[in-house]
Amino acid sequence: MQILCVSAFAQKAVLKGTVTDKETKETIGFAQVYLDTILVSTYSAEDGSYLFNSLWQQKQTICVSHLGYKDFRKEIDLREGINTLDIQLVPQAIKMQAIVVTGTGTRHRIDNAPVQTEIITKKDIAELAGKNVEEVISTLSSSIDYTTSSMGSNIKINGLGKDYVLILINGKRLTGGVGGYADLSRINTDEIEQIEIVKGASSTLYGSDAIAGVINIITKKNKTNFSVNNSTQVGGKGHFTQLNTVSFNKGKLYGKTSFNYKTNDGYQLSSVKFNNKWHDNHNLPYLIPTYYQPVNKKHSYTISQLFEYQVNNKLSLNANVSWYEKRLFFPFKAQMHDYYYNNRTLAVGGKYKLKNKNHIEASIDYGNYLYFTEYPYKYNESYVTQSKVINITYYPGDSFKNSDQTNINILAKGVFNLNNKNKLIVGTDISGEYLQSQYRLTKPDVNAYTYSLYVQNEYKVTENFNLVGGLRGIYHDKSGFTVTPKFTAMYKNGSFTHRLTYSNGFKTPTLKELYYYYESLRMGTYCLYLGNADLKPQKSNYVSLSSEYAKGWFRTGVNLYLNRINNMIDYMIIPTTYDNRRRGIEETNKRYNIDEAQNIGIDWHFSVYPTKQIVISGGYSYVDARNLTQNIRLYGISEHSTTFKTVWSKKWTGYDIDVSISGVYKSNRFYLEENLEHAYSKPYQLWKITTNHKIKRIKICSVTVTAGVDNIFDYVDSSPYGSHYSTLNPGTTLFAGIKLKFDKRYK
Repeated sequence: MQILCVSAFAQKAVLKGTVTDKETKETIGFAQVYLDTILVSTYSAEDGSYLFNSLWQQKQTICVSHLGYKDFRKEIDLREGINTLDIQLVPQAIKMQAIVVTGTGTRHRIDNAPVQTEIITKKDIAELAGKNVEEVISTLSSSIDYTTSSMGSNIKINGLGKDYVLILINGKRLTGGVGGYADLSRINTDEIEQIEIVKGASSTLYGSDAIAGVINIITKKNKTNFSVNNSTQVGGKGHFTQLNTVSFNKGKLYGKTSFNYKTNDGYQLSSVKFNNKWHDNHNLPYLIPTYYQPVNKKHSYTISQLFEYQVNNKLSLNANVSWYEKRLFFPFKAQMHDYYYNNRTLAVGGKYKLKNKNHIEASIDYGNYLYFTEYPYKYNESYVTQSKVINITYYPGDSFKNSDQTNINILAKGVFNLNNKNKLIVGTDISGEYLQSQYRLTKPDVNAYTYSLYVQNEYKVTENFNLVGGLRGIYHDKSGFTVTPKFTAMYKNGSFTHRLTYSNGFKTPTLKELYYYYESLRMGTYCLYLGNADLKPQKSNYVSLSSEYAKGWFRTGVNLYLNRINNMIDYMIIPTTYDNRRRGIEETNKRYNIDEAQNIGIDWHFSVYPTKQIVISGGYSYVDARNLTQNIRLYGISEHSTTFKTVWSKKWTGYDIDVSISGVYKSNRFYLEENLEHAYSKPYQLWKITTNHKIKRIKICSVTVTAGVDNIFDYVDSSPYGSHYSTLNPGTTLFAGIKLKFDKRYK
């Protein structure tokens, strides 16, 4: 490369042009264009155009890069005035390596990440056009399953459910929810840049809850000066979602405002339910009519505002505030009240860059989650405490606050490149949880505090051999002090990558697990749920061995794992007292510690690129999730899971299309009933076809139309209400959507 000295009297030059696809001649937006000689960069606009002003007359090296294309590099000689250079990029069929951060807390290309990380890209999400985050994750990752309820989503990873899965939004813990369920309905899938999944115990970096794994949902950040986006989808059973975002980059300030709205109608899968009195009197009908629905009508919306400010070349600050509301409506003849949820969050933070690419960062996150019962009709409500029964009459418009949950998290960490072989992370977490719940706890107000210190070092032994070791010390005011280590080794041998991981998991009992005392109707059965103040913290030992092969158009990998959990917290069915049976209690559940539980299994995945237009991918997972103390399967887990997806895409001038066919299969789930009979949900499979049509003829706006068929083969689990449903899918439905994107790039 040659850099020429330019005299002070030299005239300025302008460089402009258009970036296009060499094969289709289509323009390429958001390609990075930079002059390597003087380190000046920009991005191509939606129409592929780029522009550099006020350049010196001299030789320059121009470089262009974009995901899915080979890098472009050329030396040019700039002249006075306007210089035009149109650039054609050559498509690259091999999937480009994405950047991941969740496994180690530092940036790595996916193939070089020491900790095995599964990634779902925004392209994967767009091709599927899933109604919600849960559908996207479980359809694209065979090791993940979920069940839903009015409280939220029970995400499961390799046989462990919601209590052991930590969900992050942009690296921050997602707080708020009812009954321990993470409420993912506040997130629109079109807002997601990528989803990173790290399986196995990750308590060293993330503390409590990460025994099964971590799901980090990373949202989009617009790179243009000004952008307005709208995404709308409609489907069967009143499904409607809409996302609107406005973002800007102006000097040192970046801002993004988003509004997300969702609604759907309720529906029944069966109009009958089991008659719980039949066991005592066989002269009664076994099935009786019901108005209850496994899926109830609801609508929700989220408003959020993000600001980022670059104070100088070292210090950046950020602030994010959001407001989330959801209402759940029950049929009049089934239940005389509705539910209302409200979550308010505020987060502030900053990052300071040090020498040698080192940095320190800190943040404070506040979240307040409220849960109300609303009464549209006159209703006589009864609340049961340990000592008495309280009767209250509510009138239309009245409401009762069931719970008030507040979470505060203070995080700080530093990343230090000690030398070209060692990268050190040192951090601290302080969290507080406060819960008020009248008539639902043994105490009206309870709280818990956690203090943590952790350290992790990434050691690059050779170019092909990496080690990562870490240690976290945790003090919980209810469970005491513990230490959780983690060790990972990665070895690359040509097209093969091998990883070995050992880690400890740790989970403190939640406030509800300790202090719960509540009666509720669950799927047709009136139950009493009891906490246990003597619960021990849960600990796990996780070992995994994985190998991946990637070369050219083919990629595959297999992962063997063992997760041994001690003192696992679960519900056990205990005898219902005589007084409680007189009041209608049919089943009593109390929290307890299982001495030993174990998950052992295998995950396999593959992806094939036979042509530039076709991608085929899929996976299979087997897990033996077992309560070793009683030698029975763990509650609600599918042993066998399979996913499959194939995509065909084609580009023409002004128009792109992709067609995807995706399917998921889940084997039966095990449940344990009060009479100790083994109960199983049905195995099922769901198939979906999605088409996306992108129209690019409008200069400042791109339009994408989505249409498809969900549940092609019309599978419905029509078991009586009160059964353990395999899936709540209502059957074959059509869906359609439109995405509008307006971008402006200031000159």
